[in-house]
Amino acid sequence: MNHLNYQNHLNHQRKSIKRRRPLPIFLMLVIVSITASLVMGYIFSSEPKHEIPPRPHISSDSANGNFSETPKRLTYDQLIALDNSHLLLINSDCKVPDDLSVGFDKVLDYVKTLNTELTLNKDALVALKEMLDYAANAGYDEFRATEGYRTFQYQQSLYDAATDKSLVAFPGYSEHQTGLAVDISYNGVNIGNSQQGSWLMDNAYNFGFVLRYPAHKTDITKIPFEPWHYRYVGQPHAYYCHQNDLVLEEYINYLQANKEITITFNGTEYKVYYLSDRSEEIEIPQNCSYLVSTDNTNGLIVTVWPTI
Repeated sequence: MNHLNYQNHLNHQRKSIKRRRPLPIFLMLVIVSITASLVMGYIFSSEPKHEIPPRPHISSDSANGNFSETPKRLTYDQLIALDNSHLLLINSDCKVPDDLSVGFDKVLDYVKTLNTELTLNKDALVALKEMLDYAANAGYDEFRATEGYRTFQYQQSLYDAATDKSLVAFPGYSEHQTGLAVDISYNGVNIGNSQQGSWLMDNAYNFGFVLRYPAHKTDITKIPFEPWHYRYVGQPHAYYCHQNDLVLEEYINYLQANKEITITFNGTEYKVYYLSDRSEEIEIPQNCSYLVSTDNTNGLIVTVWPTI
């Protein structure tokens, strides 16, 4: 190799070595920091949000929850045979039906309770468990069911023992006799004016429950404010009542006046029909499920939604 070629070879090596010098430390730190930020941003942006799950349309096999693969026309008498009683109106004017027949389960098999013999409607219990499980995940893990189903005799004994009769429903006119109403405490303590009580008021509707006796509706319910008393009505009815600030009396009056309404909840469009005449019929569209409940004022409420 002559001198000129050798010199060119050395120059090439020097440039190559110069190009391979390590990056300055501060520049490396900047690159590492930016890379870490991008990675963390991706992780947190792609992390699933913890939202309240949609309530299932049918919470137990005791609910009627029919499915129609082809359009079908049903009469009032056919529909009333499928009654699940979820929307029964019980108050001082509307007595608990004598022939009310529903399935009850022990509360202790589902949620915490201070009364090991307490029972509730099975559909209400499934929803109650979902609600209190969700509450526990949100940091409220000491909710307790303190009252559920009451027999006529037990309601009578409570009424007889009460000093102020206005605070206890007359026997035969208590929601507790349906098994659809539950009283809830927090670790055995009244939840009125508490953070736990506020949480229930804000979230119970997602699970099919309504605060039955709110403070600003006593002129309608004729019952003093009971922050612990929740009533299962199912979906989409609990959602609609919550969004429109309606107690059950107002909701049923609204259905009676409008006969048919559409409610969209959790991405599902529900059709709610009110039938008040035994000669009425409705058509269940193809690929739809439906639930039926009497309202205890000689009306039928039919809830229809697509399932495919």
